Amino acid sequence: MLTKTQIRLVVCCLCVVAATTLAQRKKPTTMQACNKPDCHDQFEMKEYLHGPIALGECTVCHKPEDVAKHTFKFAREGNDLCVNCHLEQTAGKNVHKPVKEGKCIQCHNPHSSDSEGLLRKETVAEVCADCHKVTDHEYLHGPTAVGECSICHNPHSSDEKNLLTMKPSELCVSCHEVTKNELAKFEFIHEPAKGDCVGCHDPHGADNWKMLKGEAPEMCYSCHEDIKKIAADSKYKHGVVVEKGGCLKCHTPHASTAKYLLKAAPKDMCMTCHNKPQKISEDEVLPAFTDELKNKKFLHGPVKDKDCSGCHMTHGSDHFRLLADSYPPIFYSPFAEENYALCFLCHEKSLVRTATTSDLTSFRNGEENLHFLHVNKERRGRTCRACHQTHASNQPKHIRKSVPYGMWDLPLNFKKTETGGSCLPGCHVKKNYDRDNPVDYSVSRLPKKAEPKPDDGAKPADATEGGEEKKPDEKNV
Repeated sequence: MLTKTQIRLVVCCLCVVAATTLAQRKKPTTMQACNKPDCHDQFEMKEYLHGPIALGECTVCHKPEDVAKHTFKFAREGNDLCVNCHLEQTAGKNVHKPVKEGKCIQCHNPHSSDSEGLLRKETVAEVCADCHKVTDHEYLHGPTAVGECSICHNPHSSDEKNLLTMKPSELCVSCHEVTKNELAKFEFIHEPAKGDCVGCHDPHGADNWKMLKGEAPEMCYSCHEDIKKIAADSKYKHGVVVEKGGCLKCHTPHASTAKYLLKAAPKDMCMTCHNKPQKISEDEVLPAFTDELKNKKFLHGPVKDKDCSGCHMTHGSDHFRLLADSYPPIFYSPFAEENYALCFLCHEKSLVRTATTSDLTSFRNGEENLHFLHVNKERRGRTCRACHQTHASNQPKHIRKSVPYGMWDLPLNFKKTETGGSCLPGCHVKKNYDRDNPVDYSVSRLPKKAEPKPDDGAKPADATEGGEEKKPDEKNV
């Protein structure tokens, strides 16, 4: 004996076999009573027939009630009429509403159709569009554009939400293989890309490129509220952050080999813009960063480590040049610890607070700390940039060759020795320093002036008219 389920499967198989094209089918004999001209003969004229129709078994669905009056009733009530044969269509946890309510004929013609699947319209998309308006957008998802909704959705039931044909984390990458490979190989993955693609993309269509639900940066701000606050409130803004689509110029949306989903290593990413001059305002243009490094022997630590974020904030800052902390924007600045907070992120504060030292710095004359001497001036305290090149230099300790001073490039003329060095800048005479043999600046280092020679015929001040030496006045001794 066959079970009820097995019988249903046999009937379904017979229906499938019987659903043949018009050219192949033979006219059924058991349906002749219904198939008379001007009655139901039009069913056979369609390309696709419902199984029972093809077999001539009208009574599978219709039961005669009064033959004389030609009245019938359905063989079963509600969706059980269709599910009795199409059991697999409701097997999923989530059932399409028309199927659940027994409204199968809302989408399908129960007898025959010129469309595959006995659809009432030519394509699946046209049938879906009666309820689901998803095509009124500038950009459409490929399956939506060509009307193949069933690529992503099961029209009857599914174990997945929204009647998806497979798990969301698997569905999108079943077509988007490039992204699939990135997610499998790359170390850093954007959280939504792990399975929530619809967090950023509309799966059917959108008015934005790539079917994004919004434009960057506003769409990105919906999750990255901290970045939104920085971009909005910072005194100095990174231009690319606030411009349309700016986030995607530096970050990849799915996965990356670089931290923070950068499209390249941090320094390389910065150089995509800063390899050429950048206009800051009508009066100011930043030079190309690559020019500052070209042919330089000595690189500042963060530059050497290719870590621009060591000194600069990526998205915005309250300090000029997007610096990570305070640093005087002007050449001369009175010393205050808070003014140099940026430098003190790496360098010890005692470097400029200690007047004498034997080991804190090599820039000393004996034990006199020359950093302390230069910086601690109330009126014209020098900033670090007065002597040091910020990014790179051809001289040890990043010493500058010259300093911009209005129209003049003020030279430093720095020379290093084994135990000290010297400089002859445009701001003071040449001065030497030596750690082992300190230079004594308590006495004048200027050469002595020569005694003036007397004019011809003039008497020396210390001689008598007769040439005898003048004796000192005892009262004045």
